[in-house]
Amino acid sequence: MEKYHNVMETLVVNKLDEIWDTLDCCKCDKCRNDIIACTLNQMVPKYVVSHEGELYARLYLLSAEHEFEIVKAIANAIKMVSEHPKHYV
Repeated sequence: MEKYHNVMETLVVNKLDEIWDTLDCCKCDKCRNDIIACTLNQMVPKYVVSHEGELYARLYLLSAEHEFEIVKAIANAIKMVSEHPKHYV
């Protein structure tokens, strides 16, 4: 049985990792996971079942337009999580 994978999840996590140190937000694991979940809820999922499909999807989704959409969704998610954090301080 082949496994399926949402390539968008990988792209969102990779982009967040890339900009994480520059962000002005809570860096706890709960807030990070909430940011990822909120970001993914704004994005159209891109499921693949093969390595070739993943490579094709990544190439397509890494265009400048799609990268901007990912960063914009991350920014929206950070705003939402920062305004309504679920962690305990």
